[in-house]
Amino acid sequence: MLIPAILRKEEIIREFQKLQYTDDLMYEVGCCDNYMPDIADEPDKETYQYAIVNSEDKLIGYVSYSIDWYSSQAHRFGLMSFDRGNPLIGKTLFEVMDSLIHKLKLHRIEWFMVSGNPVERHYDKFCEKYNGRKIVLKDTFKDRRGEYHDSITYEIIC
Repeated sequence: MLIPAILRKEEIIREFQKLQYTDDLMYEVGCCDNYMPDIADEPDKETYQYAIVNSEDKLIGYVSYSIDWYSSQAHRFGLMSFDRGNPLIGKTLFEVMDSLIHKLKLHRIEWFMVSGNPVERHYDKFCEKYNGRKIVLKDTFKDRRGEYHDSITYEIIC
């Protein structure tokens, strides 16, 4: 279930602090920089930030995205699981994306990821379901261990 991130701001920040210098954070940010989400006290009309909680109201993840209403596009997605392997995280993300397509009827949805992210096969399936496109740029990112990763952009035109 999604609730506004501001309601769990401190808890979300603490969870992100635990992930500093990890591959999980690298996959979230798409680079080796450390990152803390800037959870707005008063979000603007284009920024959407949610805490993902389970049926016991326990924080299990965070999702954010932006909508450009002028171009009818959702982009700048961010997803972090604080409960690794919990299927509710992916289910919630795909419900969000599905609602952007079917309820808001946006024209375009675009998101980015770094290869090696365990969620890649799920993104591939979602993109395929909506006749989207996967664009791969080879060896664009070098991690802290010196290994190269591809930059992947997904797009769905509705």
